[in-house]
Amino acid sequence: MKRRSDSSIIPKIIVILGTLSILGIILLFLRPRPVQQVRAQRVETPDKLFTQVIRAAGPEVLSLWREGARLIPKTGTKCADEIHDAKEVGRSYYHCNPHFWQCYWQGGVRSAPAISVDLFGQTFHLVALPSFPPIPAFSAAPRYYSSFRRREPGFPHQYGITVELSVREIPGLTQSVFLADSCRDTYLPQRIYGYGQVKDKRSEGFVWDNFERYLFLDRFYVTNRQVNEWYLLSGSPKKISKDRKSWPRPALLTRQEQEAYCAFHGKRVLEAKLFDAATMAPAEPKNPLPQKVPRPETPWQRDHARSFLGMARINPDYQLTPLDCQLAQVEGCPEKHFTSDSATWMGIHHALGFYPEALVNFIDPSLNLKASSRFYPAASPWHELGVRTTWSGEQDAKRPVAFRCYEEVEK
Repeated sequence: MKRRSDSSIIPKIIVILGTLSILGIILLFLRPRPVQQVRAQRVETPDKLFTQVIRAAGPEVLSLWREGARLIPKTGTKCADEIHDAKEVGRSYYHCNPHFWQCYWQGGVRSAPAISVDLFGQTFHLVALPSFPPIPAFSAAPRYYSSFRRREPGFPHQYGITVELSVREIPGLTQSVFLADSCRDTYLPQRIYGYGQVKDKRSEGFVWDNFERYLFLDRFYVTNRQVNEWYLLSGSPKKISKDRKSWPRPALLTRQEQEAYCAFHGKRVLEAKLFDAATMAPAEPKNPLPQKVPRPETPWQRDHARSFLGMARINPDYQLTPLDCQLAQVEGCPEKHFTSDSATWMGIHHALGFYPEALVNFIDPSLNLKASSRFYPAASPWHELGVRTTWSGEQDAKRPVAFRCYEEVEK
């Protein structure tokens, strides 16, 4: 069979190009005429229209749930039962926070809360409904959400909240929606990691990898607010702390209680080697198989001497700055919570300073506490990554211990 020559199509191409050139000249000199826009056909049945409005509003609903704190005015909120406005609490605290959701829809952020949706040439207004019974420990008002925990396999999320939504312009219809706590944790990339410090810089020390593992670590310490939800879901409402000021603070539980809390959510107390992996920035972030695994002593700089912690060791008169305290809250810093400037290379916070943190250590079981905290001055040798000590598992009022969880997900 003979191969067809391409020369036969050349005249056709020339004709087409010539035609396009002529059209281009014509279009250049003709005045543009307005073209009637073709709009999507409006669905006539109320239930189908309602479904389309709910779907169109989805991104805004998620934005309110995940990042609604940006809507809080400088004057604060007007819902003392749900939120205790305090300057020492960062806005990250209100992300994926049921109390913010409650506050917003009961008018504590905006006087007439609604999510506007423009569809088919009309503006619709989506609102949440107070369809759930009150929680007496919080207030006597009906709730705009209900806490959820997975009890049977098959559902992809362990916990979150369920809400009821309606559209003002389409009465008589409602939609239940599940909102997952997608703000809580962050993914640990798969690569080779190091554990602890090494005395000899030429030594690799203990190295490991998490290939084929999907690990998600809590960004912040577990808070009293989250423990309150645990008490509610586990049938222990009498244990709920009613002190609104304490809700954003780290939950101070015993080791046994920490393990029970994490296990309730299908998680575990954070391991020491995972803490090191999340806080020791790799030299080659894009290379999961580096030749060397460095052990930086701070999350932000490889040269400890040039960090404010190193300078404080050299200069006893060193004066802490606000930025220093945001990176690592040490002795002399005002106590703040949910400071976002303290993030490590992969997104967890409070690697150094702030509170002592409980860790599970299968490599060196007795070294189960990150001692670096706000209870030691900046010049303290405790303020280095990979440096740990022993915790008995019981809380001490003078040096309270925080914790966080992690989850391993099967793909």
